[in-house]
Amino acid sequence: MEMFLQVEIGFRKSQGQEQVTLDAVKRRLADLGYRLDRSSDCRSFARYMSGERAGVSYPCLTTGIVEADTGMSFAHVDARRDENFDQLQKLRFSGEEFAVVGGCILDL
Repeated sequence: MEMFLQVEIGFRKSQGQEQVTLDAVKRRLADLGYRLDRSSDCRSFARYMSGERAGVSYPCLTTGIVEADTGMSFAHVDARRDENFDQLQKLRFSGEEFAVVGGCILDL
């Protein structure tokens, strides 16, 4: 598993992505009024399904993101849709940053 992780980290860095710490992720989310919901952690393997990396796998971690004040998922139909939400979405979709947590890649 470590080999798959190191290959993915190397690939991401070669694409200009930045590896950040989990604390940096938490701070960035807190600045926007969100926090991680680690009770939603799910560890698995992600696999590229198309393109030149089709079939390449790496260990990944997905988790929840909730509003810090309400505890509601950012994706809930009744969650707020303000400028901070827009910034969260930009952060999530940009793919510019990732963290390594417990031997897994964490994307937002």
